[in-house]
Amino acid sequence: MTTFRVLDTGRRSAAENMALDEVLARRTGAGLSPPTLRFLRFEPDAALVGFHQETERELRLDFCAAEGIEVNRRITGGGALLFQGSALGWELVAPLGQAPFQGGFEASLTRICQAAAAGYSRLGIDARFRPRNDIEVDGRKISGTGGTVIGGGALFQGTLLVTNQIERFLRALRVPVEKLRKREIESLMERLAFLEDLLGAPVDLEQVKAYLVEQFSRDLGLRMVPGQLTDGELAELAERLPYFQSDQWVHGRRRHPPRPAWLRSIVQTGEGTLRVHLWLDAAGRRVQKALIAGDFFCQPQRLVLDLEAALMGLKADPELLGRAVREFLAGAPGGLVGISDQEVAEAVSLAAGRMALAERFGQGEAAELFLVGMRPEQVGKRPARWLLLPYCSKPVDCEYRQVPDCAVCGECQFAELYELAEQLGITPVSVQSFEHLMENLRLIRRKGGAFVGSCCEAFYCKHQKEMEASGAQGVLVNLDSTTCYDLGKGMEAYVGRFDHQTFMNQELLAKVARMMVHG
Repeated sequence: MTTFRVLDTGRRSAAENMALDEVLARRTGAGLSPPTLRFLRFEPDAALVGFHQETERELRLDFCAAEGIEVNRRITGGGALLFQGSALGWELVAPLGQAPFQGGFEASLTRICQAAAAGYSRLGIDARFRPRNDIEVDGRKISGTGGTVIGGGALFQGTLLVTNQIERFLRALRVPVEKLRKREIESLMERLAFLEDLLGAPVDLEQVKAYLVEQFSRDLGLRMVPGQLTDGELAELAERLPYFQSDQWVHGRRRHPPRPAWLRSIVQTGEGTLRVHLWLDAAGRRVQKALIAGDFFCQPQRLVLDLEAALMGLKADPELLGRAVREFLAGAPGGLVGISDQEVAEAVSLAAGRMALAERFGQGEAAELFLVGMRPEQVGKRPARWLLLPYCSKPVDCEYRQVPDCAVCGECQFAELYELAEQLGITPVSVQSFEHLMENLRLIRRKGGAFVGSCCEAFYCKHQKEMEASGAQGVLVNLDSTTCYDLGKGMEAYVGRFDHQTFMNQELLAKVARMMVHG
């Protein structure tokens, strides 16, 4: 039976907790620290992005700053989360291959999550593990989990949601709203559960910790012994803390070149979002820098960084880059959890394929285009017959805002775009909701022709698969303003009740429409 030290490191800043994760994982893997079960909490609240995510894309930084929410980056992958002061974190750290991480990392997480769910259930709830990494009560997530391996030390962690602060979740994070699927959109409460709501009473966290200690001991075959941080761990924590407090770690772990990436792709997989950005050299022929980001997990942690490095200097040819990705991943240990090598290769190939757009658009314009059901080289090959415009670009007090039409009064962008549609002989539609959009896409598929439209990147990311499944083909132009997702009102927008006005990139929208009609 493996002996585990039980640590309760109390309330600490996000930077301290992240630094301790690295210190414990690395030292345990090197045999300098004993296997450990650590309980942790945060003060102040912390908005944490996953290791592979882009901070500015995933968090509402202005809200976090105003509310005193600390921003930081986890050493584990996955999506962004708000770690409230009321929440309880736990993590198991041990050398990879030793209990409870014997038999492979993914098999280990199932055992650990099942044990954690059993510990939660002793409080009087029916908690169950839902693969790949959630613990739920009646289908609602009460605990997210994730892990990594650093220098031979495996770390697996979980977060228990305790106090219900839904509005704070929505306003601090962009990801939760964007990740909700159609069946979940009516209420965030249909996806998240909080322990205090389930029990109808305040939670005794000491009792929760005791249950988890007993359950991990019983189900994982571990002997639990109380302990403290060692002098060596405290010294290394002090040494590493400045790095985990730095902008380099929090915001700029992988510095972007000064110019934006116009070669980029967004691919939704069953286990997360892949975002690929490619920067080319001055001649525009070879990859100068690559960035592969998203809410995925991968093992080993630096696998994606090594893949990015392997792409540097290669000719920016979609087929060549896709092959390079497949060959790299086939020869590398581990991989992206739940995401196939082919899906990664496809995402990189799609980004490189956008070079075909350079024949018709500048790099800045190409970066603002989202394709539905077509590849870059197909843009302009199928005539557009429809112009899809978001209702949220009408003034909030417009009497036609909730009507799928327009009075062409001249008070907003709709007038000029309806006039453009008439000139081009295409049908304009004021899209009122997601369901209304899907109705129109199915109609477009039946009647033939392509469409041109406008939406924000968050909407495209969230509904990419559903739009492509409609069978319609078209080009969407990124909204040139603050969107419902920026304001934390994605659910209202879904049903057509977003009470803010957005603004379309009218010049680019008109350019795309003319090109798609006249070729």
